[in-house]
Amino acid sequence: MNAYVDAGVAIEKGNEIAKYLGFKDFGASLMIGGEEVVISTDGVGTKILVAEAQNKFDTIGIDLVAKCVNDILCKFAQPIGFLDYYATGKICLDKSKEILKGILKGCELAGCTLMGGETAEMPGVYEGSKFDLAGFVVGTVIDRHIPRIVQEGDILVGIPSSGPHSNGFSLLRKILPLDEIPLTPTRIYTNEILNNHHLINAVSHITGGGLIENIPRMLDGRDYSLEVSIENGLDTRDNNWWNDLYFKCQNKMTMREFLTVFNGGYGMVLAVSPHNFDKLAIEDVKIIGKVL
Repeated sequence: MNAYVDAGVAIEKGNEIAKYLGFKDFGASLMIGGEEVVISTDGVGTKILVAEAQNKFDTIGIDLVAKCVNDILCKFAQPIGFLDYYATGKICLDKSKEILKGILKGCELAGCTLMGGETAEMPGVYEGSKFDLAGFVVGTVIDRHIPRIVQEGDILVGIPSSGPHSNGFSLLRKILPLDEIPLTPTRIYTNEILNNHHLINAVSHITGGGLIENIPRMLDGRDYSLEVSIENGLDTRDNNWWNDLYFKCQNKMTMREFLTVFNGGYGMVLAVSPHNFDKLAIEDVKIIGKVL
């Protein structure tokens, strides 16, 4: 992971913090009044710097909602409410309205409500109108009586991403000119997951850590191994962007390292029984591996 370290990101240290705290799941669950409630929090990382460079702020809020919502979807939770935290050195109303417009759009796409938040003006902490975002989502698990267990023989099914989503931007900023980095908002998978939940045994959100680190999280400690085709792990269907990006990275990192930073074209990976694959009502899915 030398290329990512050179870009200023030490994934191993972040993993150590999570390990120290005992966190490994995509969201935290608790029982309230007979309902299983799932909560998650996240940010959008250095994609914010690309938004600043391109002076485009209307989609970064969608990214914020997506990062949080896609995590709780891994527990088959219907998003209910969202809170945002917007911190800046100086409030610029035009920029702030664009950011909040994106958050509202993200909530609409996710099927939840923006219930509140906090706007903090902190001169001295942030320079000028530079800013950071954090989000928090809460949802409830649907049909929690359905057993969801990864089984030997399950196939791994990738659902396409809309691009790099909100991960790997510290490295992208070292590789590409800022005006060439796509700000396409992170895809939100509420409909794909919840409308097909009865056919899915497990879900992994392909977020920080890429395909390599996130797919095994669906095993939840079970003694199985996973076989993922590296060839299939890079989605190049009708999209040369990932090929072009890897070409620019290949002298700095192996394909395995590349897929530990980026999603490779898949935003979610499902574990599905082979006989349920053709029943999935999700467009453009692709089999990328299996559970052994």
